[in-house]
Amino acid sequence: MKKIIYMAGVLLICLSSCTKNFDKLNTNPNTFLSPDFDPVMSYVFKQTTDQMENDNWGYFWEYGHIIDPYAERYLTGDNSRWNTYYINVLGNLRQLKKLYGTNPGFTNRMAIAQIWECYIYYQLVATYGPVPYSQAGATTPVILYDDENTIYTALLTKLKAASTAIVLTGDDMTTDLIFGGNLTKWQKFANTLRLKIALNVQKNLPSLAASNIQDVMSNEALLPQSDADDAIFTYGTASGSQSAYFNHYVLNESAANAVKQSSGPIMSDYVFTYFRSYNDPRLGAYFNPAQVPIAIKDTLTSTADAFHYIVTYTIPHLGTPKSLSVLAQWNLGTQIFQGSLNYITNFSTLPGLTQLPVTTNSGINVLAANRPFYHSTYADVCFMKAEANMLGFGGAQSAQAYYTAGINANFAFWGLTAAQATAYEAQNGIAWSTAGHGFNYPLGFINTSIPADNMTKIWIQQWMNSYGDGAFDAWCLQRRTQNLILPPHTNPGAPNLLQSTYADLPDRWNYPVAETSVNPVGAADGTKKLGGSDYPTTVLQFSKTYTHTNWATVVAFYDDSYIQKWYGTTIQQVQAVPNIKYTVLSQY
Repeated sequence: MKKIIYMAGVLLICLSSCTKNFDKLNTNPNTFLSPDFDPVMSYVFKQTTDQMENDNWGYFWEYGHIIDPYAERYLTGDNSRWNTYYINVLGNLRQLKKLYGTNPGFTNRMAIAQIWECYIYYQLVATYGPVPYSQAGATTPVILYDDENTIYTALLTKLKAASTAIVLTGDDMTTDLIFGGNLTKWQKFANTLRLKIALNVQKNLPSLAASNIQDVMSNEALLPQSDADDAIFTYGTASGSQSAYFNHYVLNESAANAVKQSSGPIMSDYVFTYFRSYNDPRLGAYFNPAQVPIAIKDTLTSTADAFHYIVTYTIPHLGTPKSLSVLAQWNLGTQIFQGSLNYITNFSTLPGLTQLPVTTNSGINVLAANRPFYHSTYADVCFMKAEANMLGFGGAQSAQAYYTAGINANFAFWGLTAAQATAYEAQNGIAWSTAGHGFNYPLGFINTSIPADNMTKIWIQQWMNSYGDGAFDAWCLQRRTQNLILPPHTNPGAPNLLQSTYADLPDRWNYPVAETSVNPVGAADGTKKLGGSDYPTTVLQFSKTYTHTNWATVVAFYDDSYIQKWYGTTIQQVQAVPNIKYTVLSQY
């Protein structure tokens, strides 16, 4: 049975026992009322995770340029994220705080609730900018917004306090759906969030960022030590307990539609160019081959004679372009890019899309019904520590050691071998302090060469590690560093973002339309704190200021070199591939 509580315009849903025996909560502080607190936290954890998965396939996968969800491009959110976080998550956490906040028997539970509250507010402020914080949930008719710096400062303070407040010999909340009641892991998660937020706000709060990064790095024992410390929410196979990815792409699609690659999600051609440039074995770990092998035309030499052979053969993988549309100013004519390829069905898919029903649990199978959602991973922490060390903020190891550990952890996470990781790390551009030559993006105006600069390397590997569940972090990373030169979307789903012919990555989400009508004074206050523009192109305080590229003026040209010489440079190398289909068209 559920009870519905209205509080300050917020619909709060919790178990009916939340208010049972309200006057007796403090009669025995050593007795835990677990049927009250724990089920509500379980609800909070699932609501959060479902929303993050929904936002990934709806928005952030597109922003990340690794997975293309085949959704409308570069949209900037609806009411769902705002409502879920403020009502279903923060509203319930606020109620728990009122019911149990002064009960000494709930010290650890309240610390966990505060850590999760900080996690949610971090996502909100990094998505919208100024948002309701200090007045959120108040009974006043007007809820004013807090500026970004005020919120970030409060979150860093609260995370440190929550981690310190945890008593390892106290109540352990064994029903905890993230860490199973392991309180040390909650401390590590709190410090992971502190490190992530502090790195994010180096531009707008440099002194506060530095002190928090140094503090966290001074006690690495309270940061994750392996993937055993990952923050995980595990879904189930029973109806109602399955992942949002599975529900959207498998369960809610008919079998006929779900197996069509055109329904997504599929591989971006941007990450595919990086995969090809550095012989990255994650290509096969992250994505399935296209359903139909892709025929390409190539020119090869021969070890048997001096001729050049023009041949066709098939390759297993291909990433989808951001759009098949091209700008008229590029003077590329009416030819569709790579017109000889079938761009409707032949792309590399996310594992699970073509395997119905998907019910087995696999870390590699992102669309499996009961695959866990990873709120943080050990590899991500390694890359954050590498950056912190590069900045001079401490660490027991070198930045290079953290960087290598991050790649190794990512490879192991996706089932790749240590030997594969070692071979990958030895290449120029991947190896520390080396520059590597990459291919051109298929339209020629972006190149995936990696410079010798080591911070660039760290950020590229951190972006690669965001595959799957970390797309929001990838969006934050790109906004604060502008490390990647991302291609424009030339058939934008929301053409008012910049121009009618193309769109760049959004800098933020607009405030929900409902908020501007329900709380117009507050929304106006938020817009004022933004600088007066509630636009997706308004740069947030933590983001690096940059100049939008006028993509109509760049020199664009078709460049297929990123898929050429797939099996080698000679026709003999193609012939040596088992079951390869090839045809010699001519020789000269």
